[in-house]
Amino acid sequence: MLVHVMRLTTWEAFKLRRRWMPWILLAVAVAFTQLGIWLSYGAYHNETLQAFTAGGSNSLSTRAEIDGEVIEVSVSCISLLNEGIPPEVEDLPEEVRTNFIEDLERFREEDCTNTDPLHEIREAFTIPHSIAGSMVGTAGFAPFLILILAASLIGVEYGWGTLRTVLTRGAGRWQLLAAKLVLIVLACAAAYVVIALTAVAASLLAAVVPPEETAGSVEAGSWSEAAITYLKALYAATPYAALAVFLAVLTQSSSMGMAISMGYYAVELIGAPLLSLTDWGETIADALVGNNVSEWMESAAVTVEINDASSAAGQGDALQAFLVILAYTVLFGAAAFWIFIRRDVAGAKGE
Repeated sequence: MLVHVMRLTTWEAFKLRRRWMPWILLAVAVAFTQLGIWLSYGAYHNETLQAFTAGGSNSLSTRAEIDGEVIEVSVSCISLLNEGIPPEVEDLPEEVRTNFIEDLERFREEDCTNTDPLHEIREAFTIPHSIAGSMVGTAGFAPFLILILAASLIGVEYGWGTLRTVLTRGAGRWQLLAAKLVLIVLACAAAYVVIALTAVAASLLAAVVPPEETAGSVEAGSWSEAAITYLKALYAATPYAALAVFLAVLTQSSSMGMAISMGYYAVELIGAPLLSLTDWGETIADALVGNNVSEWMESAAVTVEINDASSAAGQGDALQAFLVILAYTVLFGAAAFWIFIRRDVAGAKGE
């Protein structure tokens, strides 16, 4: 049976390679990830762009008059994180200086939490950080692309009428659907490999294009982090693939499968923050696909640490997200198989 499924997967892959749709989706994914890398590169070399992309435009200033001369000191989030307290502060009167330093500490904690320091911005276009960052960066748009791919892969054959023909030739219902699901996972895996390779190419290119990167394109970092992020991103794709396949099988239409699944994803993006405003709503939001996928992608790699409550809490959140994602994948997948096996397949619908 397994050999039969793999044979069908090979045939489905041959058909998929001959279609324009997967290549267009791959190009979109690569374009978005490359945009993120080069925006970080530009922000690293341009303070104005850095303030725009890294959230560093907030500033705090003070002024004092000494012997008729007005001394004004202004500190932005970017300068505070990258350069620390400016030396001009020493020119202020002692009382003003003390109060301003206290204000700067509050400013750093309250207004600069979303600001990235230069070394973190640089990591976005240096190896191996750029690899993991590119895959994490797909979290916002990858579900849309996966939903389109998965719904199209099964739904379009209902419209063409080829699904009925394949089944009458003895392909086997559950084997055929299993082959399509395996192909979707393999396509996502291949896409993330391409994204990783293009991230490496961009990092190498960033080291030679003006202004020259004297620090090089490779920094000390854990390559295991890139590998773990790859596996986590691939796992995060499974509930969306299962959802789209289930809806395409349910509606027997690729367009309806895409529309409903993408509509659900959009509603969830808007509704989850609103639900989180109340205690009961937050409980519902915590059980949604998107929130758990985000938690799964943002969680750190599971490590063993002694007497570290925050690490234990992070591992608990990651485990919960893992189990919720698994539950949705199994639920949607089982429902798709149940419907696909029991329902008659009609002829071409001209979709």
